[in-house]
Amino acid sequence: MPNTTIREISGDEMLDIMHGMAAYAFHPSPPLIDKDDWLEVARKRQGVTCIALFEDGAPVAMAANKALTQQVRGQMVGAGGVWNVMTHPSARRKGYARQVLAQLVVAIRESGQPLSCLYPFRESFYERLGYVAFPQPLKAILSPLALLPLLKQDLGGEVEMLLFSEGFEYFLDYLGELRRRIHGMAIFDQADRGWAERYNSWLALARVDGKTVGAMVYTIKGDRPTEFTLCATRFYYHTSRGRYLLLEWIARHADQANRVETWLPPFERPETWMPDMRLQKETDWFYPMGRVIDVAGIEGMPIGPGSFSARIDDPLCPWNNGVWRFESIDGHLQVSRTDQAECDLGIQALAALVYGTHDPDDFMFRGWGKVSNEAKAMMRSMFPPMQPYLHEQF
Repeated sequence: MPNTTIREISGDEMLDIMHGMAAYAFHPSPPLIDKDDWLEVARKRQGVTCIALFEDGAPVAMAANKALTQQVRGQMVGAGGVWNVMTHPSARRKGYARQVLAQLVVAIRESGQPLSCLYPFRESFYERLGYVAFPQPLKAILSPLALLPLLKQDLGGEVEMLLFSEGFEYFLDYLGELRRRIHGMAIFDQADRGWAERYNSWLALARVDGKTVGAMVYTIKGDRPTEFTLCATRFYYHTSRGRYLLLEWIARHADQANRVETWLPPFERPETWMPDMRLQKETDWFYPMGRVIDVAGIEGMPIGPGSFSARIDDPLCPWNNGVWRFESIDGHLQVSRTDQAECDLGIQALAALVYGTHDPDDFMFRGWGKVSNEAKAMMRSMFPPMQPYLHEQF
């Protein structure tokens, strides 16, 4: 049997191990991506916690975390953004990824982050560890010709175009404004400025009376000047004027780009924006998952009236196991230990309630617990359905 150890790594050791494993796991090869080029960006990342598993002294599995602040039902909550979960091919199928994650969630909890989010390599693996899937972002594909009528209107604002690296601080400021409005939206506590400096995109800021009301991150790609594709990886706004200012900016490219691809949050309805867009939708992008790391740490968020108690079963975070009471007091969630349980819930069910992704009727069919009709009614009252949108990609 091999000798295994698990410990936190940092500094140059972390970077060396991370590059060696990530270059193989997440990039085409051979050759492996250039280490010096990778390090130029990686050294500028801040706030990273990394756990590695060693087999007979050699690193064979690892996972990393970077702190996020996430808006959940109107409350700002700390969340661990889990990424770079990987295992060397020689050590796969030995349960090492799960062992590393079990150690990482301890560090996440100790850092005061009661929630966690990630992008799964396989949804079923992370669901067994307590994560639930968020709705998929969508890609809207349209013709800019349908937006030309906007050029004839005075929309009462303006759009400023910057290189993304030049406008990154403006973008961060606007994301902070937007997060207060969007359930599930999370932003890194320490922005990845090294990545922003190298991110080759344009930033269009829609402004009204000097205030930003919309932001679009985009590139223009293709081989023929009249048949380019305008690809907007971010299209955000919080007023109708902001949305139409950005759409009007896209219309200004109608003789340059004959195709527009726009990534949008799952709650958007782009088919209602303008007529004759010949809109197509795709959802082939990775979508995030979320879980509760610390049951005691989620209290305080605004919820509806009601109360229930539940015996929680958590396969990854043993401190969550036991009977908990969830109660609405003055419109905010209160969480406490208790003795008697009205139902049994897997930690997945609690995450589904917090994020608003599943109705309690689903729990039995997903293997997440047994709930009476009375308790289901309470859960629906306290945790109405919502559509979380994460924003950060990692």
